[in-house]
Amino acid sequence: MSLFYLAWKNLSTRPARFLFVVLLMSVAASLSLLILLVNEQFSQHLGKSSENIDLILCSKGSPLQSVMCNVMYVDAPTGNISSDEIKPFLNPKHPVIESSIPISSGDSYEDYRIIGTTLEYFPFMQLQLSEGSFFANDFDAVLGSEVSKLQKLKLGDKFQSNHGLVKEDASHEHEQQLIVKGILLPSGTIKDRLIFTNISSYWSMHHDEKEEENKEELDHHEFDGLPQNVNSLENLRNSSGEITALLLKFKGNNIQALNFGRNINQNTGLMAVNPAIEISRLYELSGSASELFNIIGWILGLLATFAIIINLFQAFEERKIEMAIMRLGGAGKVRLFTLMMLEGLIISIIGISVAFLIAHGSLEVASVYFKLGEKYNVTGKYFSMDEMKIIAGGLLIGAFSAIWPAVKAYRQDLHRVISSID
Repeated sequence: MSLFYLAWKNLSTRPARFLFVVLLMSVAASLSLLILLVNEQFSQHLGKSSENIDLILCSKGSPLQSVMCNVMYVDAPTGNISSDEIKPFLNPKHPVIESSIPISSGDSYEDYRIIGTTLEYFPFMQLQLSEGSFFANDFDAVLGSEVSKLQKLKLGDKFQSNHGLVKEDASHEHEQQLIVKGILLPSGTIKDRLIFTNISSYWSMHHDEKEEENKEELDHHEFDGLPQNVNSLENLRNSSGEITALLLKFKGNNIQALNFGRNINQNTGLMAVNPAIEISRLYELSGSASELFNIIGWILGLLATFAIIINLFQAFEERKIEMAIMRLGGAGKVRLFTLMMLEGLIISIIGISVAFLIAHGSLEVASVYFKLGEKYNVTGKYFSMDEMKIIAGGLLIGAFSAIWPAVKAYRQDLHRVISSID
């Protein structure tokens, strides 16, 4: 009979005690795994989303809201700013700014955000086409890979956008239809769930809304000189309208760049937001909760260690005579020591396995139910190399917990045990 089989039979003879210890260990390990998976994925998502963005120019309001809206695409805009206000920052010869990317948001289609921008956005965000072409005219649309896949939209299809960021705003549909002209390659970021069109499409759709509100003053079918086909920064420099924000990348980290945002906040009606600072503050807010859960995980892990020690020690005390008989049958001290160690490792292996199922399964359910995958790219299908540390830690807990009972089994006085039998 193998030692592994014998260890398993010994544990399974007391299922309630065995299951309690396994459950305690699995809860401790799954909590640590959940914190690790969420923090790592969220950190990667923030890093990818804010990459290359040094500053956001937008209307006055909450800086964190501005980052969540214009970088993470999960919040509402703080307002709109006039393109005339940001034209000085569109100068290609600006001494501080290397790249300027305009953003217009506020519309959606089936809960997918529609972003008005210029062609410079795509190379700036390292987005490439899978098929079709980028927008060239008003109401041309370029779809993220997930939008195309989940909504079953293909090149040439038409759809109507909604004024608002949620599906419930479908009653506020725009009259104009957007035409699918291109589909992007998957990027593994939130951009896969966005729809892109040019800036002037946004202006045209919202200009018609204003016409509806002011029918006596405006002709519904005339745009009164409204700019069309604003596809590039050059077009934007020669046009007038409103945008949500301007994303900036600096040429370097010199003193001018460091003071750039503060000068804008002090001397203009715009708000300058540093994404790195706001994301750092967001980490500070969430860090306390992560630390608390980590502490709870350590406490549960410590309790699991004591539970395994007590479980194996009680099992040893109950099986003293059985082990003495095994010694008489030829089993050596090392074999009994190994048997007790195996029982501790079996508990750890099963506990960690259950913890993996709990952590990844619950995170996948939460990803779908709470739309964590859509908003933050947090999913239960993600696997981290740091999970190996938790596996190693769990095995060490099992081995450490079994040492004392194993040593007791190794040092057992065979003569005393036999003489105690009535």
